[in-house]
Amino acid sequence: MNSFLLVTNRNKDPDSSVTDALTEYLAGKGIKTGTDIDGDYDCCLVLGGDGTIINTVRRLKDKDIPILGINLGHLGFMSSIERNEIYSAVDRLIAGDYYVEERMMVVARHLRQGKVYGPERLALNDVVINRMGFSRIVCVHAYVNDEPVNTYLGDGIIIATPTGSTGYNLSASGPIVTPEAKLMVLTPICPHSLSLRSVVVSSNDTVKVFVDTNRDSYPEKAVMTIDGQEPVELENGDGVEVCCSDRKARLIRFNDRGFFKVLHMKLSG
Repeated sequence: MNSFLLVTNRNKDPDSSVTDALTEYLAGKGIKTGTDIDGDYDCCLVLGGDGTIINTVRRLKDKDIPILGINLGHLGFMSSIERNEIYSAVDRLIAGDYYVEERMMVVARHLRQGKVYGPERLALNDVVINRMGFSRIVCVHAYVNDEPVNTYLGDGIIIATPTGSTGYNLSASGPIVTPEAKLMVLTPICPHSLSLRSVVVSSNDTVKVFVDTNRDSYPEKAVMTIDGQEPVELENGDGVEVCCSDRKARLIRFNDRGFFKVLHMKLSG
């Protein structure tokens, strides 16, 4: 690797000290660096947390370059390395001592009156349909391959990828899934029933969720969010269709830092 794109979360590196030191270190090894996301690079180094990595994956969706996450935050499941490991990790990158892990992504389509409304949206973590603002409760009807699964009354529903299983899905008591799995997880958010649990479906399946805000008891508004970063207001009867995308996120990994080691470190820390 001879050229690196550097993407930094300025809230995590406010004085640019970490970024500047890394830039200087790479320059000393003859490695070109840049911050223009439209340029040509062999690799992208993301300094921040999971949110920064997710945002970068979405911005680089049309480029086939691998991403190395450097955790400058707190709980970073997607980051390969921590702050104190930056230089040793970079040396391993330059030496070719790494592998690239492909992560499944999904496409979300906003449906209105049976037709796709607006652009397709790409998600690495999850697609969430939940109540809007100070709404009390929302009613959603979930389908898999056009067959009814359940009606959920509560704060909404999460449709998570394996990557997203350690995000909002985990906070909502959904299952943790290994990143190489090819599936989606449907997890209700604070359901008004003790019997409702997550449903796991194949990556070949199509999930549809329709919002029912027309009930007299549940006249509340709903919103769809993509990876927690792109809100779309939903009207009564609107639907959200989610299926597996042809695009993959390419994350750099090291052989001595597998998923379960990171999982154990994060959950026990």
